[in-house]
Amino acid sequence: MPDKPRFLERRQVPREPVDGWTATLFADNGTIANATVNNCAIGGLGLSLDGQPELIGGLFAEGTPITLRIKTPHRRFSKKAQIRWIQADTSALRFGVAYLDHVGINPQNHVLDIDDLRIDPACALSIPANIALRQKVLPFIQMDDVAHVVCADIDNHTAITVLERLLKKTVQLWAADTDKLELKLRQVYGNNLAPIRIVPKHETNPAEQQNAAVGASDELLYAAYMRQASDIHIDPGFNGATIRFRVDGQLEPYREIKSTIYGELVSLLKVMAYLDIAEKRSPQDGRFSHQFVEGGRRVDVRVATLPTKYGERVTLRLLAVQTDSLTLEHLGFEPVHKQMIEGFLRRIQGLMIITGPTGSGKTTTLYAAIRMLLEERQVNIITVEDPIEYEISGVAQVEVDSADKVSFAKALRSILRHDPDVVMIGEIRDKETADIAIKAALTGHMVLGTLHTNSAAATITRLTDMGVEPYLVAAALRLASAQRLLRRLCKYCRIPRPMTQQEALSVNRPALAGRIIHDPSGCIYCGTKGYSGRIAVYELLELNEGWARAIAEGEGEVELVLKMRGSGIKSLLDDALDKLLTGTTSIAEVVQIASSW
Repeated sequence: MPDKPRFLERRQVPREPVDGWTATLFADNGTIANATVNNCAIGGLGLSLDGQPELIGGLFAEGTPITLRIKTPHRRFSKKAQIRWIQADTSALRFGVAYLDHVGINPQNHVLDIDDLRIDPACALSIPANIALRQKVLPFIQMDDVAHVVCADIDNHTAITVLERLLKKTVQLWAADTDKLELKLRQVYGNNLAPIRIVPKHETNPAEQQNAAVGASDELLYAAYMRQASDIHIDPGFNGATIRFRVDGQLEPYREIKSTIYGELVSLLKVMAYLDIAEKRSPQDGRFSHQFVEGGRRVDVRVATLPTKYGERVTLRLLAVQTDSLTLEHLGFEPVHKQMIEGFLRRIQGLMIITGPTGSGKTTTLYAAIRMLLEERQVNIITVEDPIEYEISGVAQVEVDSADKVSFAKALRSILRHDPDVVMIGEIRDKETADIAIKAALTGHMVLGTLHTNSAAATITRLTDMGVEPYLVAAALRLASAQRLLRRLCKYCRIPRPMTQQEALSVNRPALAGRIIHDPSGCIYCGTKGYSGRIAVYELLELNEGWARAIAEGEGEVELVLKMRGSGIKSLLDDALDKLLTGTTSIAEVVQIASSW
């Protein structure tokens, strides 16, 4: 074995040492090994296996293709790779791998599907709108110091020159459908937004700082809207503030702003939300509606402030107003589950409760159910919510008042005097609300509601714990559903590999070891995240006469769960595992479900 492999001699890209990185290696012959990552580069890794030199010539040989599952302190992802060099001694095996492009997308012959792109707003808004519209170009992601740009003409050398000067990076052009590109350009640049202006303090006056804050707030809200973020976090620090977006349930950094802009930005947001700008030592909350000037798009925003050591922390919750995609088909229901939901919605009375933790998509499921009702028949639907998350035409929506002038119970008592066919309760929080919901379901109304429990069977025990008699629960409740949200793997770059024995044990299914599952990797479509969007997993309990009798007789949650499993009703974990084995989600997402059981 030479002292210095030829690959090392000709390597041009420097590697950076890393700490805390590990990798699992999968060979085509089924061999699995665990390695320590010593260093990394754009195109590969340097690894070592202590005490395993016997693997040379078996799993490890120069040119051998392998699958790498890499774990860093902050991320897990997989790559296809090839072993390029090996060094071995009596105690360790050291080797280098180069990543392989398993996606195989060539910008010279591939037409991007813009509908599948996850556009990075920081990248898209880094060029002036007039240039983007005139040249018909849309920067959508920066990867490995290269700016990827979708355009109408990939041979437009003028556009490349202009973009490289503006972005100060190498530019890669990608082709796309012209009509879709023009529509996306109008959506992204319709407001003619400029990037956040971060101006040094000594070069500004108060008026300039205020104008910069106005531009920052507009750009920030629009960037979050374009990124499909559910929340914006503004965290103050010693030298300024960090802005992060919550996308698909995960926090991701957006940008840093200086303290000169941070103070003005917070004051502006508080004014927009009708908060007291002089009060900086007490938490406050409010809301406002932001209308984007061109295109007519609007987003409702809830604002909450919290005093911290370096200033007020601000969290903005973005409440979408578009409901076109809120259908049962888009939410990930299995055919049998969708049939249960639709069967209940074709009734004229009864109670359906959706359960799960905050952020599990309960309200979204209820809105999808309401849309189905509106499409199939003429019904009078009234909702009481905190807050109203989506606006649906043809539905009377009531919002709970934080001052308790309009509580869930007060609103429900009034709603029942307005001749509703369907009542939706944003959250059943107390005995009074539960009693009214039960009585409404028993007196000829269809009632849809949400509850905070961990499973469908726990819905019954939660209602009885509130003080509702079991026989009333048995008489009114017709469908209980528990749900969670999992991130959906990007269909373009996911990587197949066998499930390890340890992973199979972690989800309480040792028999699944060796089954093919998929890992996130990262590509231009998903913005290197490996995931694109989310999908729900469900557990549905349809209460027929036998179930109602068991509930009325006082059977507890444990007995009900055993009865459900004996009846073949799938649990949340079962549904998550089905989606894992079909390549829809990853093992890391499913483990979160398994850990709660």
